[in-house]
Amino acid sequence: MKTAGKLLSLGLMVGVLATTATVPASAADTYLDCSAAVDGDGSPAQPRNSLGSAFDLGPGDSLLLKRGTTCHGRLEVTGGGSEIQRARVGAYGSGELPQLNGTGRDAVLLVDTSNLTVGDLDISNPGTGGPIGEGDQIRNGVRVIAQAGTVSDLTIGGLEIHDVDGDLTKTPEGSAAIQISATGAAPVRFTGLHITGNQITSVSRSAISISGSNDLDRPEASQAWPEASSGVVIKDNRIDQVAGDGIVTRGTDGALIEGNVVSHGNLAGRPLLDPEGPMCNAGIWAFRANNTVIRGNEVFGMEHNGCDGTGFDVDYRQDGTVIEGNYSHDNEGGFVLLCTDTATHRADVRFNLSVDDGTMINHGPCGIADGILGDLSGIRMFNNTVVGDSPTTSIQLAVSDEMYQPGSFLFRNNLVYARQPAGQIACGNDCTHNAFFNLPPSGTHAVTADPQLIAGYRLGPKSPLRGAGMPITGGATTDYFGNPVPATPSIGFDQAPASRPAQPTPACRKARKARDRTIERAADLNRKLKKLRSRHAPRMQTRSVASRLGKARAEVKRLTRVARRACRPNGGAS
Repeated sequence: MKTAGKLLSLGLMVGVLATTATVPASAADTYLDCSAAVDGDGSPAQPRNSLGSAFDLGPGDSLLLKRGTTCHGRLEVTGGGSEIQRARVGAYGSGELPQLNGTGRDAVLLVDTSNLTVGDLDISNPGTGGPIGEGDQIRNGVRVIAQAGTVSDLTIGGLEIHDVDGDLTKTPEGSAAIQISATGAAPVRFTGLHITGNQITSVSRSAISISGSNDLDRPEASQAWPEASSGVVIKDNRIDQVAGDGIVTRGTDGALIEGNVVSHGNLAGRPLLDPEGPMCNAGIWAFRANNTVIRGNEVFGMEHNGCDGTGFDVDYRQDGTVIEGNYSHDNEGGFVLLCTDTATHRADVRFNLSVDDGTMINHGPCGIADGILGDLSGIRMFNNTVVGDSPTTSIQLAVSDEMYQPGSFLFRNNLVYARQPAGQIACGNDCTHNAFFNLPPSGTHAVTADPQLIAGYRLGPKSPLRGAGMPITGGATTDYFGNPVPATPSIGFDQAPASRPAQPTPACRKARKARDRTIERAADLNRKLKKLRSRHAPRMQTRSVASRLGKARAEVKRLTRVARRACRPNGGAS
């Protein structure tokens, strides 16, 4: 009996210890109201009233800023949550989002913060308030750094970031609305990083910039790269008015860039021979990265300014990139930039729609300053639909009669549609089964008959492009609209069967037009607000414009969702 009693006591003790080990530490909420007259203890009744030093969060903790208030300086956060209890930085109360107005390098700084969600903040870092691209120091809206180890499960979403007037420093830690940097030695990196649903307007230099690893020995895409950041998702962000790049990922493996809208970038671009040095930017691209998927995005209004300005970019020092199902239009620098490389350099540009871009392909030796020439071997461009007055292949908008060092570059099953008669398209040595309307045929097995397009540049029921393509080994399984790709594909981005009814898209066009009008209105209000602030206008006048701007940005967010729904496959049918 004594032995049984000891065993029972021991079992109870083990049970208590086990239970104690799994009980999470108590969580704490810290409230911050920068309009409060007295600095309190962080409770709802006595909130903190200044940003002060770093806020160190633990599992389940929340740092909550009062809506309708403005804090000046830098919000620094350290620590973080756990897999069981996330930490959070957000808002409390009612009214407009709490404003964080940066006065130095960073408006928000996150240092080694895992298992954390940051959202519901209005962030700016205006500097001197000069024209975009003329800032005189590095400035960020949000800067996230991993310096001591791997940062995991971090979400940055639902932020409104604007008026970040940084300089044009193009480094892994330059100016950006959101700058993510692994500053520690490899294998310091990020895993499970999500940047979603943010509104970014009027920023310099970049909108979203990721530097995910300091490991310079990037392997081929087919090999493991444990030193790279992984699980990176950049999704459903709205970006407008950017001095440089829209979205760029570096030091990542398997990043997904999906459903973003980027407009009016490369505003501070400079030509290759500019006395101050070139400044070349694109809408969305990856560098020193593997297996990047760039899918379902829209990029428009990129300026050229003498260098790049394309919607998308297959740069050198990348491998395994897929650019698919995107909508590129009205970009001065063109649809896509293709860079030569000496290393293994595979990429698929497939099932995209390009309308009224400055050129179809902008290409050349982008790495010449680093001593990298090479060719375009490994890049495949297939089943894209390109529409314009006079589509071309070019080098920085100088039309090319022949491609520069195409190597084994593949150009297949593409529809190139000119609204007016134009010259022949250069498409490399492996150019076959493409359609050229109002253009001389290029390559082999070209189709020059009227493609009989219907609304949305889709193929009509009797289009000669149906079933006229050539199979692509290891190609996509679905087209731009989500239709299965048949064994013998059609030419262009539309693979739907001929028997389907016509799919007019007036609702889609109407929704996009309403969204774009509101974007322009928000941009006008933003410029007006900056002028008022620079002139130290009366506070009531500034507040009125700021309030209208906030409402316009909220309306942009709403109309963006409406446009996405209307423009989904069959979403705009009537």
